[in-house]
Amino acid sequence: MQGSFNDQPSDDRWDLERGDSGDGAKAHEARAPRGATGGSAHGSSDDARHAAALCVGFDPALLGRLAHLLESAGMSCEHADSTDDAVAHIVSGATDLILVSDAFAAEAFAPVAAQARRISGSTKLLVAGDAPRGSQLLDAVRAGATDWLDLAGDDTELNDRLCAALELGREDRRRDERIARLKGICRKLSITRSEFSKQIDSLSEGLSDVRERVDEASIVGEFRGLLSQELDVEDLLRTAMQYMLTKTGATNAAVFLPGSRPTQFGLGAYVTYDCPRTTAEPLLSRLAEEICPRLAQSDDIMRFSDTAEFVESIGLEASVLDESELVAWPAHHGGECMGVFFLFRNRNEPFKDELAALIDALRPVFAAQMAKLVRVHHRSKFSWPESRGSAGESDESDEDEGFGDGWRRAA
Repeated sequence: MQGSFNDQPSDDRWDLERGDSGDGAKAHEARAPRGATGGSAHGSSDDARHAAALCVGFDPALLGRLAHLLESAGMSCEHADSTDDAVAHIVSGATDLILVSDAFAAEAFAPVAAQARRISGSTKLLVAGDAPRGSQLLDAVRAGATDWLDLAGDDTELNDRLCAALELGREDRRRDERIARLKGICRKLSITRSEFSKQIDSLSEGLSDVRERVDEASIVGEFRGLLSQELDVEDLLRTAMQYMLTKTGATNAAVFLPGSRPTQFGLGAYVTYDCPRTTAEPLLSRLAEEICPRLAQSDDIMRFSDTAEFVESIGLEASVLDESELVAWPAHHGGECMGVFFLFRNRNEPFKDELAALIDALRPVFAAQMAKLVRVHHRSKFSWPESRGSAGESDESDEDEGFGDGWRRAA
């Protein structure tokens, strides 16, 4: 992502360190942020004038001093007598700083700090009073205090510590705002990515369909080009069977052609894979007599993964179709069946599901070329008109007979 945020976080950190004075630990002065150097004038800003502070549990004398310090720093000051009142005040309005008297034990003001964190992570709690002992300071930090103000210090130092705590809260607030913005951006990017992914998936599916259609058109064009060169029925059947076997793999195959009667079919060509001719002849004869007339009346592609019922239906004993898978289909053109195909092999080598689409694309091509050869074959039987005896007889015959008896129309 290009670009950058203008509100970069500050490198300043505020620490609580133990002093080494003889009577006990003393809160060490925190480092002041850049641009905030002592004095109330330096601590005030446009943002600070709108800040709010809450003092909890101070006597009137200390409360007056703290109120003066806070007002000098541009913060309003309100007072609560107990921690319960402090919690109620935090819930009712925004608070930037909470100053708690050291008269409260750490476990007493811990609920105040916890409630402040739940409402706003930028609210800071400070303890104010006498110089702390080491254990007091540690307990205060564990309870949620950010700093301990030694009220024995001068007002300038206290003012700087208050401004530092306020600035730390503002940095946390800016950080939280940045995180919220980034989360919002991430959600938008996630939604955009999801929508983009859906569009990509849709395009991929569309391209896949187009690719499949292009592949199918290529196969059909190749098959049509090969068959269009064959002007003999035997060559046509041989080429069609060879091409089909390149797509299906090794298999037993047979194609039956219709005869002069609708129910009459004869074997046009066959290929054996794991079935000897002598074993296959009874099967091929029964297929021509009983199955082809039925299939010719439909346009379905039939598949038998288990040929037991099929074998039983045609009444063959010890058939070569036992433990085999069989696929059969007719090829129609102009409402007429131009051939019936059978493929079968052991079920341990099943035909792929994609074969149905391939068959459905290629069989019209075969049927159209077969119909073309039939038309050519019929036209080859045309005969020229018989010769006439004389021109006069011809004229008279034309007047009486029209075109004469010598013309024969296509069957």
